[in-house]
Amino acid sequence: MFRRLWLWSEGRPVTAPPRPPPLPMITYDKGLPSLPGDVIHEIFSLLDLESLKSCSLTGQAVSHSAKPFLHQKLHLTPRDRPGLPREPNTPGNWNEFRGLPVLGQRDLLQYTRHLSIFLGRNPLFPYDLQPHTQWLRTLPNLRSIKTRWLDIPSFIPKMEEYFGAFLESLQSLELEYPRGDQKQILYFACQFPNLRNLRIKGTQDHIHSMRNGGPHFDINTIPPLDGILDLELNTGSDKGAHLVLNELITLPLKFRTLKLLGCSGTNSQLLVDTCAPSLECMNFTWHLSGGFFPQTRGFLVH
Repeated sequence: MFRRLWLWSEGRPVTAPPRPPPLPMITYDKGLPSLPGDVIHEIFSLLDLESLKSCSLTGQAVSHSAKPFLHQKLHLTPRDRPGLPREPNTPGNWNEFRGLPVLGQRDLLQYTRHLSIFLGRNPLFPYDLQPHTQWLRTLPNLRSIKTRWLDIPSFIPKMEEYFGAFLESLQSLELEYPRGDQKQILYFACQFPNLRNLRIKGTQDHIHSMRNGGPHFDINTIPPLDGILDLELNTGSDKGAHLVLNELITLPLKFRTLKLLGCSGTNSQLLVDTCAPSLECMNFTWHLSGGFFPQTRGFLVH
């Protein structure tokens, strides 16, 4: 940049505007003392994953502040083999969870807030998690769990062993095609005393659930259940889904948001009536064909 320009046509100099002073470079050796902790937390909560990764490389102090957000979501999925069904009572491939011990040894599981477990097309049994119970006990701050084909009857007698570390902290539970009858599914959900949000997507074959369901359990404690209820149940043709909805309306529900897909009949109306005193928003979609197909109707109430 030239600080002085000469206009040859007119013969008079033109002086460029002065440069602004350079911004001082500020470095922090011991954290970020100029900002309160809650402000730093709010700033990092607004960043996406790639930005958090970049920030973690700038310095040790910033990396320490980014860790809770970099490791708040944990997905356990099969990586090293196709999702082929295996025989019952056959242990899974422990390499599916090979990253779990690494995170535990580096003391990163304390930051996990959301846990997802999927074993391809294989049901999830206790022996799939048994070799890693020591790491499951290091998840005291877990807020939500999402599983598919969870064999609920086999987990109920072992709740403390596998879920004891986060029984009190869990607030959201997502079950996709859980194995078990309607009483066992809801009993399992009610074992988390601070549960607020519940999502159930489909059910296993009703005959299979009744044949292999095992003993029933009485629900003695009811969690708050005052958040979001998300049901994707084909009650028109799936008897197991109809029974889940029928059992659900017997509980003192306080959900503020209802998302119902495929739920029809009198029980759906009773579910709305049960939640009416606390209900704020409802998304209700039913399928005219009786199955899960694009032909739908629905309405939204705020």
